[in-house]
Amino acid sequence: MSIKLIASDLDGTLLTDKKELSPGTRKALDMAAAQGIYIVPATGRSFESVPEMIREYPGVKYLITANGGAVYSAEAGKRIYQCLLSPESVDAAIAVRQREKIVMEAVIDGIPYAEEEYVKDPIRYLATEYGAKYIRATRRPVKDILQFAAEHKAELDSISFVCSHEDRERLYTSLGEEIPDVYVTSSVSNLLEIGHKDAGKGKTLLWLLGHLGIAAEEAMAFGDADNDSSMLEVVKYGFAMGNATENCQKAAAYVTGTNEEDGVAEAILSFLCAGNILSHIKCEI
Repeated sequence: MSIKLIASDLDGTLLTDKKELSPGTRKALDMAAAQGIYIVPATGRSFESVPEMIREYPGVKYLITANGGAVYSAEAGKRIYQCLLSPESVDAAIAVRQREKIVMEAVIDGIPYAEEEYVKDPIRYLATEYGAKYIRATRRPVKDILQFAAEHKAELDSISFVCSHEDRERLYTSLGEEIPDVYVTSSVSNLLEIGHKDAGKGKTLLWLLGHLGIAAEEAMAFGDADNDSSMLEVVKYGFAMGNATENCQKAAAYVTGTNEEDGVAEAILSFLCAGNILSHIKCEI
């Protein structure tokens, strides 16, 4: 059965550590697009935070954003599907923020908002040098994030908590029990991301496949973090990167090279050129 859609996470997967598309990855994507295969970025980023080079790349007609909270038409720049947090979930998240005193972010209509002090000095909150630059460039600062979230609680795509690795481990499971109707996931070690229980990259990818009339057996997916696991599980050809988390690798059918080794390109070219999805791919975790 031929491949008709390729979904891929961005950071740590499709992009290099410098947040670029390598020449090898471009070659593989160009070959796929030339064969009419849909290229679907599937990211935890908000739509506004997705690099322009990705939104405008040939073959990219749809984007899954906010960890499955929304699907956008790349050409129109408008969402065609969304799964928002419930107001009750937002109220519960606000209560957690008040108790835990951790930084909170909120995404509305593809635009990320964050606490003003955090945007001014992300490194103080454990961001890397690149992460700090990214946060300053993409987040819109809000003086009172709690009031902001409360005023817009019927509009939120997702909420994130920025916290230490220790707090992340402590809260990972408990937040799912404390906040109603949500799933909790993580893309990096200092971030907990909360979306509606019916969102998630896997469920939203299945929605998009149905929208396009494509079977899960005709799709490939790539990821490196816990928030990618559900997406890798719902397609026949789910690939974890060599640099993926343990949970992500357990969820995948296959493991390819790291993002610095053009792992996505390796798998795509193996299939397109050799017609063998297993050729040169490590199949055992």
